[in-house]
Amino acid sequence: MTDDMKGSLNKVNKRTNPFKIFLAFFFSTIICIVLTLLGIIWVMEKGPSKTATAKFCQSVRETSAIQWISGIFLSEEELEQYKSLNTENTDTQAVNTSLIRIASSDAEIPQEGENQPVELIDIAEGSVKGKLLIVHDPKQVMLGISGTFASEPGLQLTEIVKKYNGIAGINAGGFNDEGGSGDGGTPQGLVIYEGDIVWGNESASYNLIGIDSEGILHVGTMSGKDALDRNIIWAVSFVTHDGLASSLIINGEVQTQNFGSGVNPRTAIGQRSDGALILLVLDGRSISTLGATIEDVCSIMLEYGAVNAGNLDGGSSSVMVYEDEIINNCASVTGPRRIPTAFIVLGDDQL
Repeated sequence: MTDDMKGSLNKVNKRTNPFKIFLAFFFSTIICIVLTLLGIIWVMEKGPSKTATAKFCQSVRETSAIQWISGIFLSEEELEQYKSLNTENTDTQAVNTSLIRIASSDAEIPQEGENQPVELIDIAEGSVKGKLLIVHDPKQVMLGISGTFASEPGLQLTEIVKKYNGIAGINAGGFNDEGGSGDGGTPQGLVIYEGDIVWGNESASYNLIGIDSEGILHVGTMSGKDALDRNIIWAVSFVTHDGLASSLIINGEVQTQNFGSGVNPRTAIGQRSDGALILLVLDGRSISTLGATIEDVCSIMLEYGAVNAGNLDGGSSSVMVYEDEIINNCASVTGPRRIPTAFIVLGDDQL
C-alpha cells in the first residue's frame, strides 16, 4: 500500500472516530435541551399570560435551589409585581381555645368499624394529590427533633419517626437551606421541645405552629415568651422563601393575606373543633401533579373541618411516613431530605 493510500485511510478514520461522534452528539443534545428549557422559561416569564408568569415566578421563588430562575429574563423591578405578599411580621389574632373541645382521655375507645384513632385518606382533587392523616387524640402528636441543632446534620423523616417509636409523621419547620444544599441541621425561627425553647429566643417574634399541653393547635405570630405563656410545649416556625407566613386558618377564618403562592409540594397541620389533628402532605413537581397552592391547602383543610391550620415546610421536604414507610411521592430527586424537626404520631401504648 502506498503512503498516499495510508494517508487517505488515516484521514477517514479520524473523520469517523466514534468517540468524537459521541462527543458531538452529546454536546449537541445538551445544547438543544438547554435552549429548549430557556425557551420554555422565556415563554413563562415573557409570554402573554400574566397569570401564568405570576404562578411560575411564585413557584420557583418558593424554592431554595432554583429561585434564581425567575430572574433569567425578568429584572428585579419586573419581579417585584409577582412577589408574594410578605407577612412575616404581621400581627395575627390569637387562637380562641374555647372553639376546640377535646374529648376527655377516659372517653370510650372506638371499636372496629367505627372511626379509628388514626385515619389515612388519599387526596385526589383535580390535579392536587397527596395524603391526609386524621389523628383523633391530639395528644398522640408530639414534636420530634433530629438531635443537637447546628452541630450535626438533620435526619430523614423515617429516622426521626423511628427515633421516637412513632407510627406516623410529617416534616415540620423550616431550616437553613442556602442554594438547596443545607444539611437539615439548623432550624429557622423558633423550636419549642417539651416546653423549653431549644432554638430561638423568648423576645423575638415568630410565625409559629405549636401544640399546647392540652393538645390544642396554635398558629400565628407571637414571641417565644407568648408561646410559653400559652403553655405551648411543641412548636416550630416556617415562612416561605418568598415571605409568606405560616398562618392558614385562625378561628375558622382563612388568612387570605398569605395567598398569592406558587404551585409546589405542601405540608400542613390543622385541627378540628373536636380536637382531632389533620396532617396533610400534598405531592408536586411530577408528571402526575405539579403541586398545590396555599389556597388549595386551605380548601382541603376546610373540607375536613379545620378550625385552625398552619403551613409547614414544603417543596422537596414534604414527606409523610406511615407504618415505617414513606407513603407520598417525595419530590427530591436525591431521596428524602435531612430535616431538623417533625410532627410525630405516637401509638396508643405510648400515651
